Amino acid sequence: MRIPSVAWIAIALIAGAPLPAIAANPSELYLRGDIGISFGTGDADGSHDFLATPDSGEDDDASPVYGVAAGVSFPMNRALPWRWRTPALRIPYWPGKAIEREASDDSGFPDWPVSFEVEYLRGRNFDYVTQGVPNDPYRSEIDSWTVMGNLRLDFPVRPAVQQLFGRVPLLDPMTVYVGGGAGLAMNEVEASIATDRGSEEAYGFAWQAGLGFGYQLTERVRWSAGWRYVDLGDSDIALRSAAGVRNGSYSVDLGTHEFATSLTFAFWRVSFLDDD
Repeated sequence: MRIPSVAWIAIALIAGAPLPAIAANPSELYLRGDIGISFGTGDADGSHDFLATPDSGEDDDASPVYGVAAGVSFPMNRALPWRWRTPALRIPYWPGKAIEREASDDSGFPDWPVSFEVEYLRGRNFDYVTQGVPNDPYRSEIDSWTVMGNLRLDFPVRPAVQQLFGRVPLLDPMTVYVGGGAGLAMNEVEASIATDRGSEEAYGFAWQAGLGFGYQLTERVRWSAGWRYVDLGDSDIALRSAAGVRNGSYSVDLGTHEFATSLTFAFWRVSFLDDD
């Protein structure tokens, strides 16, 4: 489908328009696009009634991964508004240099951005070959997609950089993030050995954890890149002959290391979350 030129102009004007300044890290709704590469690993166990096959094997494969997410971002101190007293702190890290903090009677959580989102990822397609009879091993083809609820916390690098090197304006918009999530995985597995085959479509629990860095390109657009580990669960498949007779079974435990980059577009300020 071709997008009219007027639509592209409207998108450019919306993306470039400044948002009203509410807070250093405002609360906002966003959309995110994600693309990367997935390095999948399969730990498999196979058994066959008539073939002298080893019980287990392992293989890996690479595949693209892509998807979208929608979520809300807000300052940590809005979600956790508690206050307390903190003592002075001094941590030497070099002769004559130290990280210092003055005592405070009104300390609280920082305004670091916290994001909660619902994410849909697909594109994972892996081909695994694990041990079996010579010249005819267990083979499996796996397609997988996930839907997860994710939580992410961004740490600004500016305070640490200023302590070590003074102000570096280029690094002011940069953050380091950690995150994790849990949700649903759908794994479609087709397995075979010799003339016996089997397939399964199974839904199961999935989880992920990762880290990376982000960079605020404009008031509305943020770029991120990082790594995540995704546990896709396991699948069990019955292996049957062409006549439908069950001759064996195959199970595979799926996981993947993914390196991805994304663009996040903030499209709406949630002003009531920033009101005192």
